[in-house]
Amino acid sequence: MKFSTSLFLSFLLIPIFSFGAKKILDVGTKPESVCRGFGGKLYVTMINGDEAGDGEIKMIDGDKITVFAKGLNNPKGMAFVGGFLVASDETMLRKIDKKGKVTVLAKAEDFPKEVTFLNDVARSRDGKSVYVTDMSHPKWMFDPDGERKLWPVDSDKAVPPMTGCVYKVTLDGKVSVAVPPGDKRMPGPNGVGVTGAKGKEILLMGDFFTGNVLAYSDDKLRIVAKGMRGADAVEAFGDKIYVSSWSLGTVWAYDRKTKKSKVLSDEFTTAADFYLDRKGKQLIVPDMLAGKLIFLPLD
Repeated sequence: MKFSTSLFLSFLLIPIFSFGAKKILDVGTKPESVCRGFGGKLYVTMINGDEAGDGEIKMIDGDKITVFAKGLNNPKGMAFVGGFLVASDETMLRKIDKKGKVTVLAKAEDFPKEVTFLNDVARSRDGKSVYVTDMSHPKWMFDPDGERKLWPVDSDKAVPPMTGCVYKVTLDGKVSVAVPPGDKRMPGPNGVGVTGAKGKEILLMGDFFTGNVLAYSDDKLRIVAKGMRGADAVEAFGDKIYVSSWSLGTVWAYDRKTKKSKVLSDEFTTAADFYLDRKGKQLIVPDMLAGKLIFLPLD
């Protein structure tokens, strides 16, 4: 049977269905990060396959999905800032304009130290820069005999390179260290978010290996919460800190007052870098290996 392009596109235009209280959207191969961007629409980084240049950014407008930008390699975190989408792509940051044109914002040589695995991206409150984590290459974290199985935290098989850190990058490509490497409490930061009172930024990081959620301000790093291994996205909203786990397929809400965590959902295959939709009171979570976006209501 010949499968026409028009028939294929018609399938893409009706991908939304309900599952309990959640809305689910089929978006394609390996969605990693989602944010709102131009016109308030949703934009999703798509890793796709393993070929250089096959990564994309898709735009979601209602129930319609289109390819907005092409030619990325392995895009991961993304944020909308200063009229641009900014996405991490292996060892560089990419800047995408309103027409979908992709340029290099910062290449590997622009960073003060060697970068190996740039991951999550968060908008700075100045509206002119982003924060991006260098997770360090995650191969050291995983037991090869298990599927998405992390070594125990105290295992002598897991030897971190201690290069995990956070950089700040302006929209004109200037790079500085925001959170330095070398702290054993944060060997592999994946998620990064911004919180704190008006006029003062506090960075939140989710460490993929240890499961620590950490805060950094005034040159000091402290642990806020523990036990969320595989931490991918981390965002604060009111009294809650929301954390997703790629390896466990779980999303938590941590209450900063009670110091307790609650599982919002453990039905994901791989819960990746979500978007905290404050107005809609929901998390929009890419399930990377399932190829879906899950719209998860908040209490």
